[in-house]
Amino acid sequence: MDKMKNNALNKLTDAGGIVFLVLFPHLVPLPLYSYSIVCLLMIWFLLRKKGRTFRDLGLAKRSFTRKAILIGIISAVVWVGFMQFVYIPLIKNLFVVPDYTEYNFIRGSMQRLIMYISMAWLVGGFYEEIVFRGFIQSIFEKTFFKNSSIALSITATSLLFGLYHWQQDIYGIIAATLGGFFWGFLFKNFDNNLWIVILSHAVFDSITLVLIYTGTLGNLL
Repeated sequence: MDKMKNNALNKLTDAGGIVFLVLFPHLVPLPLYSYSIVCLLMIWFLLRKKGRTFRDLGLAKRSFTRKAILIGIISAVVWVGFMQFVYIPLIKNLFVVPDYTEYNFIRGSMQRLIMYISMAWLVGGFYEEIVFRGFIQSIFEKTFFKNSSIALSITATSLLFGLYHWQQDIYGIIAATLGGFFWGFLFKNFDNNLWIVILSHAVFDSITLVLIYTGTLGNLL
């Protein structure tokens, strides 16, 4: 009976942690992505309760290799290509899509471009991949969908990742969801090596910011 209670309590704690990580950054207006510090502390606390560390999420030092760096960069370029030559042209052909303007303020400002590329590495790459692939996807896999296929955990995580980008329009949410699938399967395909998806996500965001800066996002065809 005590074991059942502990399992139920752990599931409730994990579910609360997921809800907190998805909603807190949007509901509490902390300046300049400082919400990430609070959320990483939350993950550290939840991991510590289980006797685990960030290394257990896929951040082992031995996993940061030349091969991991190469896979991260190549996969990012592949995903940029998919977005530029498949996804964006497809939705523009099927729907009336408003111009993406969220980061237009970086155009004409090299200083802003450099600052937001730095944020892309710290927040888009490092922070978001720890939260979604490292923590949330692992919880789904080990706790809520323990006896199900890995694809179900990736799907649930990807949908949350898409909704996490609700400040963008519906096409941005769909793009983020697809990205969630891409990085989720990449994470599992390479033995839960979180360094690979961190690099892939960060390089993808960086290239996208450069395309916005040059006014060529979605206009390469």
